Amino acid sequence: MKFKFLIISILISKCLSGGFILSPDALPQLAKEFIAKHFSNAQIGMVQMDKNTYEVYLTDGTELEFYIDGNWKEIEAKFNVISFNILPPNLASIMQNNFPNTAIIEIKRKANYYKIELTNHLEVIMDFNGTILNAKYD
Repeated sequence: MKFKFLIISILISKCLSGGFILSPDALPQLAKEFIAKHFSNAQIGMVQMDKNTYEVYLTDGTELEFYIDGNWKEIEAKFNVISFNILPPNLASIMQNNFPNTAIIEIKRKANYYKIELTNHLEVIMDFNGTILNAKYD
């Protein structure tokens, strides 16, 4: 009876939390390579998987979300900044030229554009060709 109660409690807690805690080794190779390339100064603190994504929490406070295939979806830096090098080189250059003396604190990759929040709280929406569609202060 106690065993059944324990199993039911675990299943309910997993359902309520929205995901399962995994080992960092369970991440897709593409996600592991991305973290190693862009966040080599931090370690993976926790990996949580839900139906469609992996959420990765780094020890420096950065939160990353990856699709099941390992491509990144969202990145949020709590205590650091995110390098423009996260973007393709041509888009990184456009951002650096148009918004000097800033850095990224949050970035979301959508179907055909990036939503980027900078350290000065300017929110920039840029398509994959480098056209700035909108820029407003948040």
